[in-house]
Amino acid sequence: MRSYKQVQLPDKEINLVKDLTCKWLCQDMRPFSIVEDVGLKNLLQQFISLGATYGEIDLKSIFRGADVYAKHIYKLADDYRAILKNLLQEPYENGCVCISPDLWTDPYKQISYLGISISFVDKEYIYKSFDLCCEPYTQVDHTGENILLAIRQCLAPFGLIDFNKLNFVSDRGPNLVSALKKYNTLYCYPHRVNNVLKCSFYQSQSKQEQITISAATDQHKSSINTANSTDVADTINDEVNRSPLSTDSENDKNESTLPIKNKTTHRKQSVTTTNVVVDPRKLKFKDLHPSAQEIIKIIVRCKNLVQFVKKSGCNKDIQSLGGVALQQSTVIRWLSLIELLESITSSFKETKRVLINRKQQSKLNGIDEKILKQLIRLLKPFKHVLKIIQTTNTPSLHMVLVCTRMLKDKLSSFEELLKYEAQSSTKDLDNSEEVEEVEEVLENEGIEILRLRILDLLNVMFTLDIHHYVATLLHPKYRQLKGCTSNEREQAYKYIRKHIHTTVKQNEQQQDDFEPDFEQSTNVSNSSGSEDYSFKAPKADELDRYLAMTVVKANLIDNPLKFWESNQRPFPMLSKLARQIHCIPASSAGVERQFSGAGIVVNERRTALDPNQVNNILFIRSMENMKLAK
Repeated sequence: MRSYKQVQLPDKEINLVKDLTCKWLCQDMRPFSIVEDVGLKNLLQQFISLGATYGEIDLKSIFRGADVYAKHIYKLADDYRAILKNLLQEPYENGCVCISPDLWTDPYKQISYLGISISFVDKEYIYKSFDLCCEPYTQVDHTGENILLAIRQCLAPFGLIDFNKLNFVSDRGPNLVSALKKYNTLYCYPHRVNNVLKCSFYQSQSKQEQITISAATDQHKSSINTANSTDVADTINDEVNRSPLSTDSENDKNESTLPIKNKTTHRKQSVTTTNVVVDPRKLKFKDLHPSAQEIIKIIVRCKNLVQFVKKSGCNKDIQSLGGVALQQSTVIRWLSLIELLESITSSFKETKRVLINRKQQSKLNGIDEKILKQLIRLLKPFKHVLKIIQTTNTPSLHMVLVCTRMLKDKLSSFEELLKYEAQSSTKDLDNSEEVEEVEEVLENEGIEILRLRILDLLNVMFTLDIHHYVATLLHPKYRQLKGCTSNEREQAYKYIRKHIHTTVKQNEQQQDDFEPDFEQSTNVSNSSGSEDYSFKAPKADELDRYLAMTVVKANLIDNPLKFWESNQRPFPMLSKLARQIHCIPASSAGVERQFSGAGIVVNERRTALDPNQVNNILFIRSMENMKLAK
């Protein structure tokens, strides 16, 4: 990176630059943060360098019109695509590329876009992820067949033709599932966690169907009007009947590509008003235990409270008293509901004072602060998981099994939740009085029922794929698969051994100077008597040596690719498989963040922007961010 001379300028010159900057910000109505943009600093630095070379020159001899730059963006994007195509060739040929597609519609002109993010592991064992495209969707409809055709058209310019060499990650939207059903596809882990929580708490799948509650009839938080309670139950039941799984047009019955086969066990739970054991996904709100119903109604009241606070402008008053602004939530993003509950508990006293001053204290009726804290404690492991699993700059697939087991362990008992809270960062510990802390040690009955319901739904709605187990096994820190059954370990071992066996045979066939003994190969093949993943190795194979090796845990880091990059020689087959597995992200967060960027590009002032130009802008932005073009 080029270095520049540091100069102490006179105050007069510095103030002149300040004046010109402020005039620009005000006259052109630019945000203050624009002065911190990396692109602007690079541009100004180049101007200074040109001035040092050519002296004082007229800016008009350098700057061009808007049309010129708009056209140049097309050329720059095409140049970057050519660079990227070359970068992808080696990972693609070795099966180390993963594609995450999704669809988005801009809110102004209702133009549909197909967004694709891509992740890959290069030959240096470096994980890279960025936005591949956000092209206008031009197919006649959104059937699986046409979506697949659109994906092919987007990937073809990069030389990604054979989809059998690619991995895919998507949400469980039925159209995407249909489009990618023939290929190696995993489903976005945060989407699945979100679906479990929505189903657990009977949350609506659309804004139009959000649960409503009449706060006017809630006169006391310990005494709920019976008629009102019935109305709430009917409202929730209607929504659950319309969407049994509450999955936002997704289907959690879709099986994994290669699901792990386990024996299912059914555990009786006291979560209903009757003794009948039912599928937790089909349990209606009216059949839920009354104490658990009350917890869900508290969530509804909290959402209504925050909605009122935002519309009435109370957040400024709450902040002026030392509280934090109450956060709204969206159904499609469960993490936002956790943040909503946390914001209420953080500013409970301030919110109460503001509402009393406005004679709206009834908005807090039926909202128990202690129950909110227990609810947050219940959801805290999910908040942690959702944040760490959505990384886009390092491998994450190995964390799916780790996080799933952690969630099940912490939900198994109230004591485990308390231990988890004690181990988490001290910043979230409240400063309540000693008496209140003693009272909180006892788990609320409704919270207990919902905790067990979530645990049941995790077991019912989650079928992990063999790739999740293999990814965890191929992380040296977790290679023993602690907490897994012997059956789960054995299936992972068989998958890896079969993959190694297949790779070895392919390599042998590619060697011109090697002539295999077909008779011997036939005998070995027949001796196995099975088409299973296993094969009889003549000696201790790579997997055995990897599992038995001594690893200093203090030297291990979160990124498993560092280990495999330095251990290619002792484990040539496993290191190659590690590249292929760890190129797959645990989530489709990359393409969703791309759509967030698209929403900034296509704003109210730029509705006339060519959709193809939107694609170019986002692509160049991603290439620059990843430093791939340098």
